[in-house]
Amino acid sequence: MENKNIFESNRNAWNQALGYHQKAKKDYYKIGFENPAFTTFNSDYDNIVLEKLNNIDIKHKVISQMQCRNGSDLLSLMKLGASEAIGFDISDTAISEAEELAIISKLNIKFVRTNILEIDDKYNDYFDFIFITEGSLQWFPDLDDYFKAVSKLLKKDGQILISEMHPFVYFFENGFDFKKQNFDKLTSYFNKAPYDYKTGLDYIGGTEYESIECFWFMHKISDIISSLIKNEIEIQSFDEYDIGNTSYETQELSGKFPLSYIIIGKNN
Repeated sequence: MENKNIFESNRNAWNQALGYHQKAKKDYYKIGFENPAFTTFNSDYDNIVLEKLNNIDIKHKVISQMQCRNGSDLLSLMKLGASEAIGFDISDTAISEAEELAIISKLNIKFVRTNILEIDDKYNDYFDFIFITEGSLQWFPDLDDYFKAVSKLLKKDGQILISEMHPFVYFFENGFDFKKQNFDKLTSYFNKAPYDYKTGLDYIGGTEYESIECFWFMHKISDIISSLIKNEIEIQSFDEYDIGNTSYETQELSGKFPLSYIIIGKNN
């Protein structure tokens, strides 16, 4: 399948999923962002991310988030002192909700519906800092293309922070059960072919439904690092953690597998 069709399928699948997300969270974010002190960074893992962010000076800087979803994380990040923020996402429904939250929050923030690979050239060399969060990279078949697009957006010496689910997490996408040890259900770390979420993308409410066809891709840690280097993003730090914002934090996995990682890089 051509990449154009993959991205269009994924856009439609996420538009469908956002309806289930909104039913699950109701007016949680709308009510939250009426309070200037409200933030979505409130888990143990978020505290690790915030500690990393404290070492990056974003005060009075122009920042962005790739795949910003409904904008709630970027709005929270904006409250750390940035002067301007722009979020990008492929989902029409996500951007529509983000724009509502931006009005409620009264922050200097803008949201753009677009494929990350097709961001307008007017944003080249525009950002001091770019934020990439959990579940973002898997939607792109070629990370070289992805980081080429991202690196163009960064100013010289601009920084990037990737806070992502570890590829190990995706091992268990197909229903692997530790107690049964059904190894035939383990997702291959080396498979380049696309996978599909047939029972839906509602990671907030957990509702299962017949999803519009969508495609995600396994990326090895070496692929991620190599793509960053190829696109002249200098890796300043790389850390792995046994916690994360993921539903896979079970007793069986605790302390045994990396569930998340954080990479900080600088554009050369």
